[in-house]
Amino acid sequence: METPVHFAVSAILAAIFYPAYGINSIFIIAGGVLIDIDHYLWYILRFKKYNMKECYEYCATGTKKDNWKYVIGSLFVFHNIEFLALSIALSFYFPWAFMYTIGLLSHYLLDLIWHIKAVKKPTHALSFMIWLMRQLMPKFTKFK
Repeated sequence: METPVHFAVSAILAAIFYPAYGINSIFIIAGGVLIDIDHYLWYILRFKKYNMKECYEYCATGTKKDNWKYVIGSLFVFHNIEFLALSIALSFYFPWAFMYTIGLLSHYLLDLIWHIKAVKKPTHALSFMIWLMRQLMPKFTKFK
């Protein structure tokens, strides 16, 4: 899903939660938009390039042209179940973390919709532990 869509949905949610959570509702936008920084980190590690505009263009259109061959099986550190679990755990202790988790969940939901409608297959590791197992024991964890 593209950044403007993530921003729009996060901003709407922040406005809805503002009366109850005040300034903490800004963390919905952080959770809904800023977590995509892991795409940039992945791009730097994968292609050894630092141009953020090129990264955005590659992630928006280049991955589809390449049939996601560079992305499949990759780890995006903020797009996995362990990061979500950490965010949920922090939500029990901090109001800002609860707001962040709402933004994170909205981001994940939009990405899920995009994957189902546009990509029709998983493109990256959804779990750090599974990704790590595949790195350590590749012949035992390959899909047929």
